[in-house]
Amino acid sequence: MVNTPYGGKLKISLDLNNQERHLKGLEGMIQVQPFTDFFYDSLKIADGSYSPLEGFMGEEETDSVLKNESLLDGLPWTVPIVFAIDDATNSKISAGDEIALLDMNKRPYGSMKVETKFRLKKKEFALSVYGTEELKHPNVQDLFESYGDTAISGKVKVFREPELPGGEFEIHPSEAREEFARRGWKGIAAYQARNPPHVAHEYLQKVSLEIPGIDGLFIHLVVGRLKKGDYKANVILESYGALIRGYHRAEKTMMGSLSIAMRYAGPKASIFLAIIRRNFGATHYIVGRDQAGVGGYYDPYAAQRIFDEMDIGMIPLKFKDTFYCRKCMGITSENVCPHGAEDRLIISQTRIRDMLKNNEKIPREIIREEVAEILGSGDVLNE
Repeated sequence: MVNTPYGGKLKISLDLNNQERHLKGLEGMIQVQPFTDFFYDSLKIADGSYSPLEGFMGEEETDSVLKNESLLDGLPWTVPIVFAIDDATNSKISAGDEIALLDMNKRPYGSMKVETKFRLKKKEFALSVYGTEELKHPNVQDLFESYGDTAISGKVKVFREPELPGGEFEIHPSEAREEFARRGWKGIAAYQARNPPHVAHEYLQKVSLEIPGIDGLFIHLVVGRLKKGDYKANVILESYGALIRGYHRAEKTMMGSLSIAMRYAGPKASIFLAIIRRNFGATHYIVGRDQAGVGGYYDPYAAQRIFDEMDIGMIPLKFKDTFYCRKCMGITSENVCPHGAEDRLIISQTRIRDMLKNNEKIPREIIREEVAEILGSGDVLNE
């Protein structure tokens, strides 16, 4: 059986039937276009990805997450889900209002019942979630420069699915669960990714499928809003499509996209991302080196250790740093490889990006030729 949803039940407020009736119900409401991060979050609240949340957090619950790493009911949670608004929007709405939500093209897609308004404690937010106030951190920069100073809380309803970066690969938790059940998967290893795959990624994925009790691999790609210098959504999706077609067993592997704003929060992001994958039905969660890290802000293995401190009902699959060993003639790790650093070919996205910028050919020891061809096509990075 696939894993139970976090908190026991998927909280779904996505209703795609009777759009005309829903649209009519929005007449006379104040219209609000959320900032990109909150737009994506509203859709994931509605489809159950963020269960047990049913809406954006109020001040008390936000404080609980920042100070206690838990929701008000004690359930572990590490990243506040807030909806910040600018001063102009703040002056238009009050607690008790129901507002119409507009997508990136200013078309209505849902509504929100505003329960409370509160001042967003940005410094506390930054230090608690990201461990820094430095604007060099991409999320911290967004927090201080793009988020409004006031946040609103309330339940969200969505009646139309806007176009998302994941396109046809975007999948809801209920759909994933149905497909896992159809395939007869009981143990499911979820793999979090936001970059095209190199051979060390492939190694972790395949080793996970060797573990007794794991029936399938769910490769779940974050392709929503990524930082400058990360790969574009279509590049990530095409690269993984090529890898799966050429090097994974189709009956053992499933790919989906997750259009959200990436939280580069190291260990706290790792827990948050694992909770999402539990809602999709996964039982295990692959945690490699420096998951959800950025700029050296986090200890490379902090994202693994946090699973020893917080029980979210997911079995972490922890892997040491992997590399290509010229003497072993394959991908291996320090757990099993007896050879020294001089024989190791370190594999990293930073190195791959540098090679792309310098028009260097990426060795097959680092990346599959099919993936290298996609990355070498030009215009692959966010600017």
